[in-house]
Amino acid sequence: MDASVGDVAAVVALKTVTYAKSRLGTLPDPLRRRLAWTMAVDTLVALGEAVATVLVVSDQPALASRLARAGARVQVVGDAGAVGLNDALRRGARLMNEAGYPTVLGCVGDLPALRPASVATVLAAAPDGGRAFLADASGVGTTMLMARGVPLDPHFSGRSAAAHATSGALALSDDRLGHPVPDARRDVDTEVDLGPAVDLGVGRATSALIDQETGVLGAYAVITTTSHQDDHGRPLAVTAGGHRLRLPSDSLDGLRPLRSGQRLHAVHARGVVLSAWL
Repeated sequence: MDASVGDVAAVVALKTVTYAKSRLGTLPDPLRRRLAWTMAVDTLVALGEAVATVLVVSDQPALASRLARAGARVQVVGDAGAVGLNDALRRGARLMNEAGYPTVLGCVGDLPALRPASVATVLAAAPDGGRAFLADASGVGTTMLMARGVPLDPHFSGRSAAAHATSGALALSDDRLGHPVPDARRDVDTEVDLGPAVDLGVGRATSALIDQETGVLGAYAVITTTSHQDDHGRPLAVTAGGHRLRLPSDSLDGLRPLRSGQRLHAVHARGVVLSAWL
């Protein structure tokens, strides 16, 4: 199967960030929500470069415009009362089949290191008819499920790899794929999962939260912009504890021009704000 042909649609179901990635609850809540958002953006951008269309199933307000600003080429539909991830994916797959896409790729939304080439590899290894799935890095979960000419029939969550195999979907081994696709298997449910994803190379949105020198998440803080500048004329912000931080020229999520006195969520490292958002 060629991922560049026009008959492949990807479907992703996204929870509102208020409830997303609950197992990242060890992080400050604003940072947990932001990381869930950036990982979804990076996943959707990679999918959008690999398949004909990407459909997001979610009832998040203004999601379509937010994703467009973030550079993700997607369609968004409401969940229409769908209960849970699998019900939402079934709805999305049905809509894509009705729109003329015989091949549907159901995908999780937390693959920050995903590359379009790996999506193409997965699609090319899938059979010409029926269903196939890609297990996650642990071998227990599933990151992708493909269906061509048949219903998607998703069984995500929990021991989903076994559930998909039991339902008749073909497991895509590295041998069948032709080479490993670690980025397509590396979903991020916990802080421990994030390190290997960063090692693989996360996308632009998630990378903005990472201290590139250490490869770890920046420290979270609420900052207030100021009218002050450092010795090189670069604008400064201050934390609630009174620490001055230099603001970057980018990674401010469309917040420029900044006004003195704005309060923002931010991550920082070594005296520099890595990323800031409202």
